[in-house]
Amino acid sequence: MGHFIGMILPSDLSVFQLLDRRLDMLAQRQSLVAENVANANTPKYTPRDVDMSAFETSLARHTNPKVGSVSLATTDRGHLEGRTSTPSAVKSELSPDSEITMDGNGVVVEEQMLRLNQVRTDFDTAMSLYQKGLALIRLAARSPN
Repeated sequence: MGHFIGMILPSDLSVFQLLDRRLDMLAQRQSLVAENVANANTPKYTPRDVDMSAFETSLARHTNPKVGSVSLATTDRGHLEGRTSTPSAVKSELSPDSEITMDGNGVVVEEQMLRLNQVRTDFDTAMSLYQKGLALIRLAARSPN
């Protein structure tokens, strides 16, 4: 068996890391929408959604890691640069819908269904991009014969 020197895994490429973070955010958003719909009849319940500004800030840090980050020092040529793990950037925030019922519930099921449809569309797009990226890697790794 041959050894692969310098083998690159899809999870090491920044495009796939960004897609992975996007999929994590979409999974969290879908969970929040489901929680909102489940509480549609709970008095004084305010729906929640993903805090998109915090997520976008995290993505900006990821695409430009020098901004606001600390990296490991490489003091010798033999040292590897290393990576630090970043916590999940997906945070939720209160996100009342357009109407509040007399008992103080702020969930409008129709608006939640629209959010869910948007999550599904975004998920399908991200998965399509992921699959296209993998296809390009396979194409580049294929022998010319």
